[in-house]
Amino acid sequence: MFVAYGLYFKIQNNITEIDYSLLKNGDLVLRCGKSTESYAVHIADATSEFTHIGILIFENNNPYVIHAVPHKLNTVKKDAFTDFCSPKKASKIAVYRSSLTNSKIQHICNEAIRFYNEKYVFDSKYDLKTNKQLYCTELILKAFKNSGIQLHLQSKEFNYMFGKHAIIFPSEFTKLPFKKVNINS
Repeated sequence: MFVAYGLYFKIQNNITEIDYSLLKNGDLVLRCGKSTESYAVHIADATSEFTHIGILIFENNNPYVIHAVPHKLNTVKKDAFTDFCSPKKASKIAVYRSSLTNSKIQHICNEAIRFYNEKYVFDSKYDLKTNKQLYCTELILKAFKNSGIQLHLQSKEFNYMFGKHAIIFPSEFTKLPFKKVNINS
C-alpha cells in the first residue's frame, strides 16, 4: 500500500503560474477536459472533478505527460505538461504523487514510456483485458501492475457507443490512499 499527496491547481490564463519544481517523475496528472469525450466521462461519473489522467515524466528537465486519448494517430501520446494542462484543454488539473520508492516510480514511468514507444493504441472499446490497447486510466493501472504494484480500484459501468463496459474512471485515483492538498497558483 502507498500514500499519495495531491497538488491541486486551478487553471489560470497562464499555465506558467505553476511552480514546476513541485512536479516529480511519476506524478499522476488529472484534468477536467473540455472535449466531447471528457463530457461523456463527466456524464458517466458525474460526481468526479476530473475526466482524464496521465503520468508525468521528465526528459532533459522538461515535464511531459504520457496519456491515452483518442486523436488523429490513435496511439499513446506524450505531450508537454503545458500542452496537456492548457486552458484550451482543461478547466482544472490536479497532480497526485505516491510514496513509492524512486526505483518503483522509475519502473512505472519506464512502463508508460514503453507504451508510448511501442505505439500502443487508444482502446475505444474500453476493454481492460486487451494488452496493446489502452484508455487513460488503463495506462496508469497497467504501468503500476507491470511494476508489481496492484492498485485496488473500483470499476463502474459505462454505457458508451459500443455498449456497456466496466471501466476505471479517473476519479478512482483521487480516493484513499490519496490525499489532496489545495494550492492556489
